[in-house]
Amino acid sequence: MVRLTNIVCPERLRIDMKMLARRIKRELGLGESTHCAVYEDELKRVWPLNQKNREAKIGQFAEEYGFRLRFYRKGLCAIFDKWPRPRRSL
Repeated sequence: MVRLTNIVCPERLRIDMKMLARRIKRELGLGESTHCAVYEDELKRVWPLNQKNREAKIGQFAEEYGFRLRFYRKGLCAIFDKWPRPRRSL
């Protein structure tokens, strides 16, 4: 018997990723903080705890949406921020 709770719909996954990216962008755009923490209860909706290369996939998500993964600890959280602006030489 197949358990439907273990099946992830690719379209649902894309929607969840977009929603997460919008939340991160909104929080970083408020200017109140230079980072955005996303805790495990949100992360595991997109990247299950047992997924191989999970940290790399979260980092790839960050790059695709214009963020940087600054910190990650499995079971705790991921912290995202904006890429620093390149320094201009005078």
